[in-house]
Amino acid sequence: MYENRKLTMLPYGLEGNVFHNVALVLERQFPSLIIQLTVELFVVNQLSQIWHSSGNIVLPVDRNWVWDPNLMSHANSEYLGQLVGDCCIFGVRLFGVETAASGTAECFSVIEKPLNHKVTWMMNRFSSFEPDKAHHSNEFVVGNRKWRIQVHPRGFKEGKDKSFSVYLVGGEFINNVPHVANTYAMFKLRVLDQVNRNHFESRVFGWLGGNSDVIQGYPEFMPLSKLGEPYLVNDKLYVGVEFELISVTNYC
Repeated sequence: MYENRKLTMLPYGLEGNVFHNVALVLERQFPSLIIQLTVELFVVNQLSQIWHSSGNIVLPVDRNWVWDPNLMSHANSEYLGQLVGDCCIFGVRLFGVETAASGTAECFSVIEKPLNHKVTWMMNRFSSFEPDKAHHSNEFVVGNRKWRIQVHPRGFKEGKDKSFSVYLVGGEFINNVPHVANTYAMFKLRVLDQVNRNHFESRVFGWLGGNSDVIQGYPEFMPLSKLGEPYLVNDKLYVGVEFELISVTNYC
């Protein structure tokens, strides 16, 4: 009997440590037999081949995840040899568990300002879009994945009838990456100011799951009271996304 497990790296930390530390999380996935585990999370000092360890952590039967929110600090990661050539090596040791087969190691890369990192959707004849439905841009590729912009002209969920809702939708991968791979992204969703270029925008960062049609965004992105000039001009609206960074995962 086996458990599936997922190791997740949060580049900008967890909870109160946001932006200061890198956090590492180990999660159970679809367990067939839940057992108590002892695990060790680590980041490698690449200059000395030393593992900086979280120490042994017990993952009890009644819990699905463990983490170390302080595994690596942005402030001294280069000094400690953990960040070399813009590359880090993270891992987990599971005590009393069979060694994983080859081909299950992930090579996780983060790309700043990837190719085609700015995408704009021109919504011509905006008044013709049904206000209570979701509408999507054409697909576009950033990193190794297809994406679409999704809007709800009269709001979605808690933004219903009071906000213009905007989301980024993650789609299929363009190579052979299994759909269990998640994508980490930091991006800005924006509505363009057509007169003063003072765009209305909000930043989003986090993980988008490997399944198609997973979304990240804001149900209360922009108040409907603002949805006029200088953003909506001559029944034309420009909605966009600007990727600041995105992850790419390969297997070896």
